[in-house]
Amino acid sequence: MANSSEVLAHDPLLARLVNELVTRHGCHTVVLYGSRALGAAAPESDWDMLGIRAEGEATRDARLVDGVFLDAFIVPEKDVVDAGANFLHVRGGVAVLDPRGLGARLVEDAAAALALPPKGLPEAEIQARRAWCWKMLGRIRRGGPADVEAHYRRVWLLFDLLELYFVFRGRHFLGPKESFRWLHAEDLAAHAAFSAALAPGAPVEVIEALVERVLEV
Repeated sequence: MANSSEVLAHDPLLARLVNELVTRHGCHTVVLYGSRALGAAAPESDWDMLGIRAEGEATRDARLVDGVFLDAFIVPEKDVVDAGANFLHVRGGVAVLDPRGLGARLVEDAAAALALPPKGLPEAEIQARRAWCWKMLGRIRRGGPADVEAHYRRVWLLFDLLELYFVFRGRHFLGPKESFRWLHAEDLAAHAAFSAALAPGAPVEVIEALVERVLEV
C-alpha cells in the first residue's frame, strides 16, 4: 500500500482537502472514509473525512471546497483512544495523513468493534420501542388529509424503522446506504417492505406491514 505522501501526491484534490483540515483545524491525522475510500463513489459523492488534532473541541466542517462537498468531523486525540466502537463510520477507511499511525489504528479498532455484536438494549427498552411503533401507527391512522402532526409522525416512524430493524436483531446499524444494501442481499422480503412503505403516497396498510416485518423477531 502506498504511504500517505504518495497517496496525496497522486490525488491533488484529496491533497487540497487534507490541507484544509491541517491549516484550518490543526489536524495532524486525516482519515478518508465512506464511498470515496471504499471505491463506491459517484462523481457527486461527498468527501467524508475524520480529522484528528492534539486538542480542542469536537466540531464539524461541512462546505464546498473547489466545487466538491467536504464533510469532515474534527476530534481531539483523547476522543479516539480505544474508541473504535464510537467510530464505526470510518470502517474501511484510509489514513491519508498519518505521521504517528493513529489513523490506521483507529480504522483497525473500528473493524474489530464491528466484528463484535453491539451492546444490547435492556428488554424493557426493547418492549418500549416496540410499543412506540404501534402507538405511532395508531396516531397515523387517526389522522386526516390535513393533520400535519399525523404526517410528521408518519415520516418519523418510517425514518426510525430502519435502525430499529437492526437494533431488534442485535446488529450494528451502519446508515441507510449500507443497510439497504445488506437487506437486499440478506432479507429481500424486508427490503421489499421498506421499498413499498417508503414510496410516496403509500397507504397506511403498507406501513403496518413494514412495522410487522421489523417487529418479527
